[in-house]
Amino acid sequence: MAEIIAVASGKGGVGKSFFSANLAMSMKKLDDAILLVDGDLGGANLHSFVGLKAQGKGIYNFLKENFRIEDVILQTPAQVDFIGGSSDILGMAHINNFEKLKILNHLKRANYRYVVMDLGAGTSYNMIDFFNFSDKKVLIMNSEPTSIENSYGFLKIALYRKIERHLFKDPRLENICSKLRSRSMNYQRVDDILEELDRIDSKISEDVLEIVSGYKVGLVLNMLKFKKELNIFYGFENVSKKYLRISVEKLGFLPYDLYVSESLKKLEPYYFNTTDSNREFFDEIRDIILKKL
Repeated sequence: MAEIIAVASGKGGVGKSFFSANLAMSMKKLDDAILLVDGDLGGANLHSFVGLKAQGKGIYNFLKENFRIEDVILQTPAQVDFIGGSSDILGMAHINNFEKLKILNHLKRANYRYVVMDLGAGTSYNMIDFFNFSDKKVLIMNSEPTSIENSYGFLKIALYRKIERHLFKDPRLENICSKLRSRSMNYQRVDDILEELDRIDSKISEDVLEIVSGYKVGLVLNMLKFKKELNIFYGFENVSKKYLRISVEKLGFLPYDLYVSESLKKLEPYYFNTTDSNREFFDEIRDIILKKL
């Protein structure tokens, strides 16, 4: 069974696709069995980061035209096997649950050791479920206040979605599930959920605590310009621990590099066309993901 590494972000423009592509290239150095998947079903652009002018066959053909998963895997100039997403098909961003499970199950059974899945930005059910289903979870953000806020929001919604999926079949917990989905009545802290569950059934409260304790997420800070921005790591870690009981794993940072835009324009895979020191950033993050997540 392949291990799925999901890469997500709370908002667009923080370098999620850039990171996913270069992580896959870095992993290729350790293992040939790497598949890169564009999981953005509404605004796919990952193909540009691996040297392809167009996304070609991809998720749409697999879901809607009954292509085999093997038939939509493309070879790329970045030397990474690739499945494209979708960006110009009406309704593709809103696939149903059966289609979502079809994608995930086939990726798990694909003949690869690791699948790096670049998710669309934001908090749609599909993106959250892809993230929660994955074996290793990576969240990308930069130092902008909107990115920090949206990253925390994504993390909270993803965790609450996982809790809700555990609770929703029990009719006694319908009110709690409604609150988990509500903006006005939403729980600010995981402890509030645990306290309310404890009043109904202490065993369920213990189960949810186990889910939360095992929820591991790695954090990457991208486009770092100043050393002081590293303090964002610690602030985010403290807030996540205080309110969500999640111990975020700080995976590392990537410095701001003007050449990223230039390499994209030229369709040159960045990882193979940058300095050794820049490649080392990805290699170090790769090693932490494989060892600690």
